[in-house]
Amino acid sequence: MQARGACSTRPTAPYFNLVAGQIAAAIADAQALEAGRRRVEALAEIDRAKTVFFSNVSHEFRTPLTLMLGPMEEAAASPLTPAPIRTQLELARRNSMRLLKLVNSLLEFSRIEAGRVQAFYEPTDLATLTRDLASNFHSAIERARLRFEVDCPPLNTPVYVDREMWEKIVLNLVSNAFKFTLEGTITVRLREEGGAAVLEVIDTGAGIPSHALPGSGM
Repeated sequence: MQARGACSTRPTAPYFNLVAGQIAAAIADAQALEAGRRRVEALAEIDRAKTVFFSNVSHEFRTPLTLMLGPMEEAAASPLTPAPIRTQLELARRNSMRLLKLVNSLLEFSRIEAGRVQAFYEPTDLATLTRDLASNFHSAIERARLRFEVDCPPLNTPVYVDREMWEKIVLNLVSNAFKFTLEGTITVRLREEGGAAVLEVIDTGAGIPSHALPGSGM
């Protein structure tokens, strides 16, 4: 007598479910990669458009600024201009030059985006430079009926900084303090601490909420 046996080789339902799940996951991964690629391309295109925009705007700003500076400098240098007017013209010229520098910075936007900007460090009397930069805000702050304190005593040694970068830092900080301070005092303080120069810009404005500060964990 011969024994007969039967063996079923048909896959079960769980096997089909596993294969279907793997195929679905592979398709989802491919779709995610494609979406990521499109997103990167879109961001790159936005960056290119932004660079072109800033370059065009900078060129448009530079021409009228240059045309303004010429007559302003001539009027300030004229012996017929009264001293008080000459002082105001000189202040306007200095701020116009600052604006022109900002415009030139915009023209270098593509270099900044590409990470090709290099700092040029040189020994600097940082206290004098900081006081000079802060002085640009004296008239505006006084007109706003705010107190302006500049506490920048001489440092023991020159400090190696990139002067243009330091100028941007100081002016941006004081400008923000002025923008958000409606009453009280704005203080610019420079001191030497542990072999380093420490700059502080303090104001009595609304400030930044504690939950928005770096390291708050929020």
